[in-house]
Amino acid sequence: MSKQQWPRLLLGLAVAIVAYAWLQGGRWYDQVARFRSAIYQSTHSKVKLDDLQAQLQSLQSENERLRTLLKLPRQGWKLSLTASTLYRSGLDLWMNRGSADGVTLHTVALHSGGLVGRVVEVQPHQCRAGPALHPGSRVSGALGELPGVAHGHGWVLEVEEVRSRPPIEPGTLVTTSGLGQVFPASVLVGRVRRSLPSSEPMFARYEVEPSVFLDQVLEVLLVEVQR
Repeated sequence: MSKQQWPRLLLGLAVAIVAYAWLQGGRWYDQVARFRSAIYQSTHSKVKLDDLQAQLQSLQSENERLRTLLKLPRQGWKLSLTASTLYRSGLDLWMNRGSADGVTLHTVALHSGGLVGRVVEVQPHQCRAGPALHPGSRVSGALGELPGVAHGHGWVLEVEEVRSRPPIEPGTLVTTSGLGQVFPASVLVGRVRRSLPSSEPMFARYEVEPSVFLDQVLEVLLVEVQR
């Protein structure tokens, strides 16, 4: 081999070595990239799982807090979960829970102040709660130990069919009686403001100030009585 051919041979050998190293390096880089991707996906999935677990614990704590405020038992519910108010339409409240969460037309909305109302419309991911203040509502209540039926009348409640003589004193608490297995028993509805004229000689009527003001309702506890 002549001296003139040596440089060409060395150049070709160098090119071959660089090409081989480049190919091997490319494969190694691909493997590292796949490994890094797997680590990222695993870490990302763990972060998502941790977030979901944190949200679940937060919801459970919130449910427990509202149950404690309302003095509700921990058992006996077919459904018990918190919901946030999306917006108000007239007297009705739209909540961010729906049939996908187990909400039905038998679900009742409670607030830390007492009774809000019951669900009257359900969609997959939201529901509409009709408050006790609604004129068409009917809530079996109790004024002390005396039963009555409460319904909305403007921004106050009226309780009728109360077998009471003499009149009940203003300030008397009105609670749910639990009759009908729709509303849980002993949930605060309001306080008696004054007696009203009654056309029934054996029954009295009362005006009741509600315990929950709708413009203050930002979150509720949605419950359903175990039937």
